[in-house]
Amino acid sequence: MTCREFVDFIMGYLEGELPADVQQPFEHHLSLCPDCDRYLRQYRATMAAGRPAFVDPEAALPSDVPAGLVSAIRASRRH
Repeated sequence: MTCREFVDFIMGYLEGELPADVQQPFEHHLSLCPDCDRYLRQYRATMAAGRPAFVDPEAALPSDVPAGLVSAIRASRRH
């Protein structure tokens, strides 16, 4: 497995949905590649840091959130 392939499978790995024939090479690559190990750890930390943002879906946005960012997020959800 290459680093690029590794990145393609991160979500499946974290959700426990990788088939065995993909998980084994994924974990093998992870054991050999310090860059991908660091990437996975940072990805987990980012996900954990963002989780509180979704606790209250009715909460108002802070006033300093740029309108363009909100529009871009809404547009991406429509696709």
